[in-house]
Amino acid sequence: MQIKYLFTPTSGNCQWHFGGVGIEFGYMEVNQTINRLNLHSEIVAIVIVTIAALLILYLNRKRLQLRFREWRLQHCLNQIGSEQLRDQICADGLEGFYKIDRLALTRDAIVVIAYKPYVGNIYCADRIAEWTQVIGQKSFKFENPLFELDNQLTALTLTLGDVPLKGYLFFSHSAVFPKGHPDSVMQPDSIPEHFLRDQKQDIKQDVRAAWEHLKWHQSNAASAGEMSVKT
Repeated sequence: MQIKYLFTPTSGNCQWHFGGVGIEFGYMEVNQTINRLNLHSEIVAIVIVTIAALLILYLNRKRLQLRFREWRLQHCLNQIGSEQLRDQICADGLEGFYKIDRLALTRDAIVVIAYKPYVGNIYCADRIAEWTQVIGQKSFKFENPLFELDNQLTALTLTLGDVPLKGYLFFSHSAVFPKGHPDSVMQPDSIPEHFLRDQKQDIKQDVRAAWEHLKWHQSNAASAGEMSVKT
C-alpha cells in the first residue's frame, strides 16, 4: 500500500493518502482550541458540582426529611392562636416555678400547649399513671403527661385568677393512638378551627387582660436560672 503525506502551508491543512483513500485534517487556531477546552471545562465543572450536590442530598436524605418534618410541625404549632408566649415562668405555690413551653391566645381562653415528641403507637388514658409507647417490638413506659399539664394549668390559675384556661398535649403525625386518646391530646389535623391564627380572633376582654398581665410578668420575671424551675 502506498502512503502519501501532503501539507498545504497556505491553508494549514494536511492530507494523508492510504492507497486510494485520502484523509484531510484541518488546521485549528490556538485560540479557538483554548476556547473549546474552556467551554468543555466549564461543562465538566457544572456536571461534577451537580453530581456532588445530588450525592450529598442522597446521603443526607433521612436527616433532611426529619428536618423538614420538624419545620412543618413547628410551623403548624406557630399557627395556633393570635399571639404566643414561649417559656413562661409561673409560680407553683410551693416556692417553686413551672416553665411552660408555649402559651397561645385564642378567642375565649389562654391555651397551654405542651409538645410531646413521641413516635410509634401510644396507648393512653386520662387517669392511668403511665402511658406506653410501642416502637416495633419494643415498648417504653412514661409518666402520664396530663398530670404535668394539670399542674401547669394550676400554676397559671394562681397567677391569673379566674380566667378561662385550656391545656393540650400536642403530638405529631408520627404518633399513632390505636385505642384512641383523651380529649386533651391534639395533632396537626385535629386543631380546632377557631384556634388558627388566620381566623378572626375577637378576643374576650378578660382573656385579653390576663394575656397582657402574662406579657408584663414575663418581661419583669427574674431569669429562669435564678429559680427552682420545673419543666
